Amino acid sequence: MANLEAFRQDVVAEVLDPEGVHHEFVSGMHGQKLDYDNLETHGPMYNRWVGVNVDFIRTDALTEDGELPGVIVGVANGTNRLALDVARQFDGSIIGLVSEKDPENSKHLYLPETAKLIIGVLEPELAIVLEDVGTTGSNSVQVAEASLEAGAKNVLVVVTHQRREQLERLDEAGIPHKAIILDPLPTFKPEDCATNPKGFCARGWEFIPRPKG
Repeated sequence: MANLEAFRQDVVAEVLDPEGVHHEFVSGMHGQKLDYDNLETHGPMYNRWVGVNVDFIRTDALTEDGELPGVIVGVANGTNRLALDVARQFDGSIIGLVSEKDPENSKHLYLPETAKLIIGVLEPELAIVLEDVGTTGSNSVQVAEASLEAGAKNVLVVVTHQRREQLERLDEAGIPHKAIILDPLPTFKPEDCATNPKGFCARGWEFIPRPKG
């Protein structure tokens, strides 16, 4: 618990947009961005990120029989590195896999043939899909469904930081999910951000649109 609380404080200091800045998300909604991409691989904060995921899997992301999951799959591009590094902490008992983005449509994620082959051969009782930030679940649901189609018997999405009360895309698909940090943050539709007195645009905060393409 102490490690998680320390990590939570680090997130606010190093990952969350500073006061006065907000972003446009893939969904088109506006909010303060949690940017785990900025963490230096194997830097102190990144290593703590790996650690809290390892601890969570050992205690809260097991099969119904209390066994470790067979594979851990990353969500391109945010948690591919995380999935591989978390899996390595289990001394070969869990295989780390990555997903990929369609180069012609960045909103479309899929499993490469190697990952599908490994899941198909193992037919793991449980595949864990690691996501960094949960906003709607639109990316992680694609990876979760692809893992099931490849041969995983069950799947669980583990979100480091769930920023909304509900992840509707996962809920609509019936994909179970758990959050290491469940900490709803203000998120607005563009029109609400501009008209709601609490909206970031209405308050004059710097707006950073999502890059096109």
